[in-house]
Amino acid sequence: MSSRRNSLSPPEKTNVVDPGAHQLAESDSEEHYSDAQSGANSPAPRSPIPKTRVEKVDDEPSYGEVPGTEAYKMREGDAEPDEIAIIPDLSLKTKDLGREQSQDRALSPGGHPIPKTVVEESPDTPGSREHEEDKSKHRADAPPDLLIQADGTEVKEDGDGSTGTDV
Repeated sequence: MSSRRNSLSPPEKTNVVDPGAHQLAESDSEEHYSDAQSGANSPAPRSPIPKTRVEKVDDEPSYGEVPGTEAYKMREGDAEPDEIAIIPDLSLKTKDLGREQSQDRALSPGGHPIPKTVVEESPDTPGSREHEEDKSKHRADAPPDLLIQADGTEVKEDGDGSTGTDV
């Protein structure tokens, strides 16, 4: 048991004498103390302060911009934007500029046409069959804008927007 006790005891202490602080060389100048801010200003790059920009589509007053209204009172504490830009509606510009736009295609808020959804059916492989559970999952999907069958023919839409086929 004594060998086990020896193996668990801490090692002997050596070099435990602290030499202490040594004296610094004396200088003829006065001692000088400074804080961090008293040094010369360094031309360190600073982060730019972001600007708040509000983009509007017209110059009509928005909600809360008419003085005397309840909404105006609620927004009195809001920050003022640095810039207010009036960006005209691009959908009106494209018609004025004579660009050819499809009349049946809707435009996004940015004035860009919304892309068409095209579904191309793949040819059936021998032994494949349609699963009923897949049909029920896809009933909530939006109908495609254009449906191309596996043989390359386009399926025309019905009057109600459906293609007449289960996709």
